[in-house]
Amino acid sequence: MPSPTLWRSTSLHPLSPYVCTNRASISALRYLSRSAVARKSNSETLWDQQAERIRAGHRKSLLTILEERGYVKDLAGDRNALDKLLTDKCIGAYSGIDPTAPSLHLGHLLPMMVLFWMYIHGHKAVSVIGGATARIGDPTGRLISRQEMDRDTIASNFISLQSCVRAMWQNAERYAERHGYPKEKTWSRSVKNNTVWLRKLKIIDFLTDAGTVARMGAMLGRDTVKNKMAQGDGMSYAEFTYPLLQAYDWWHLYQSGVQVQIGGSDQYGNIVAGMDLIKHLTPRPSTSPETKQLSGPFGLTVPLLTTAAGAKFGKSAGNAIWLDKTMTTPFELYGFLVGSADADVERYLKLFTFLPLDQISSVMAEHQADPSQRKAQHLLAREVVDLVHGPEEAENTQKRHGFSRRPNLQTLQAEAENSKEGLNRLYLPHSLVHSKAPARILYHAGLAKSNSHGLRMVNSGGAYIGIQSEEKEPTSDGELKFRPLRGVTTSMVSEMIAKSNILVLRTGKWNVKLIEVIRDDEYEQKGLSAPGWEEFKEGRDAPSS
Repeated sequence: MPSPTLWRSTSLHPLSPYVCTNRASISALRYLSRSAVARKSNSETLWDQQAERIRAGHRKSLLTILEERGYVKDLAGDRNALDKLLTDKCIGAYSGIDPTAPSLHLGHLLPMMVLFWMYIHGHKAVSVIGGATARIGDPTGRLISRQEMDRDTIASNFISLQSCVRAMWQNAERYAERHGYPKEKTWSRSVKNNTVWLRKLKIIDFLTDAGTVARMGAMLGRDTVKNKMAQGDGMSYAEFTYPLLQAYDWWHLYQSGVQVQIGGSDQYGNIVAGMDLIKHLTPRPSTSPETKQLSGPFGLTVPLLTTAAGAKFGKSAGNAIWLDKTMTTPFELYGFLVGSADADVERYLKLFTFLPLDQISSVMAEHQADPSQRKAQHLLAREVVDLVHGPEEAENTQKRHGFSRRPNLQTLQAEAENSKEGLNRLYLPHSLVHSKAPARILYHAGLAKSNSHGLRMVNSGGAYIGIQSEEKEPTSDGELKFRPLRGVTTSMVSEMIAKSNILVLRTGKWNVKLIEVIRDDEYEQKGLSAPGWEEFKEGRDAPSS
């Protein structure tokens, strides 16, 4: 008698029909292959039709669009050849960012905008994060070497920056669709880490490939090298080879069809170094036939992001506007852009939005008719916050900003209750506010870095206190009137607290804080803290001598 186990396995399970899995797999692969060929053929047909419309003058070429919007500072390579290449073929383009900080900033957005425009016109877009090159630090335009970062910091920055770049691409796709550029299946984008290929690069191969094409005279003659040697802290060998590593990045990407590099105007020398390396290595017998057929590398640099007055801004300048909302809030980003000078706003609208040029011209005409309304600046701020953080964030930020211009206490409290980020409202214990000078309260509220900083803000007229209007006009609705803290006495602040336990402080134009003053024991029960609170408790609880 067969065993129970054998009986169950052979008799209770019905037999499955036999299928030749290899044959099924081959059929599926053939179907997918035919589908891919059909999609590619259809894409090429549409591309040829578009190119024909451009050549016939019925549509602007991509390079013309970039030039009209002010993206092109310099071109490395023949302008007409690049124009023809972008019109006739789907190619690849890239820009690189080293993870020297955990976030992109507004200056990074400029070369990325060129990538966005190329992407929505069908070209392959690649963002390269320099996980390897960050360990050296780009010396371009610097007199003092970058502070060396440890590997943990670089790794942490890389993870944060990679997340920021990917989120930026997702937002850019949605933003483009809202402006009439729906995503096509043939569009291609990627985010790469140059550590992947540079860590495999052997020093002998690097010197053989890149070192032989780099001429000492040309490298020593670069402005960055000369200025850093003569006026700065000298140049290390690692910094000296940075352009060659960036060149090798491009050579690696070029072999997969990335023919254009995009960078800031200070990157022109590094881009040319990459072009020289590509031209040197392409004729080698080991280079693939597909790479040899490419029509040559091209470089495009964007203008340095400055105000009309010539002021730079960015991480190196110490006034970076970050694209990570934990470092620069959407409200702060909106406020910065609303503060753009009239001489800058049209240029920024062309650079940082997908708005058509005729719409920008129309808005500028309305703005010039009444500049005090700052209509162009508000459009710029709304569009950029939409691009960076999405339409919901843009709408909420615009409403919040509009409210902050004419707040009243009731709506300010309601908005603070509904704020997800809790940025507008804070609690302070009675002892840190009662009988304290306004400058000291600014410090405890986190609006000043120290008591002396708060005093400077008060004396310079940069800090204000909100006083509810007692006017009976129908339109006033208890509107808060802000008066400078300079001249406001300690007793006046104490009287305000006695009436409602509420203070409204403002620094700058838009940074409004609602402060609710509560009992010390209640503050401690909530587990809250504020600048100076721990020091106060130590003094309060210290045994008397």
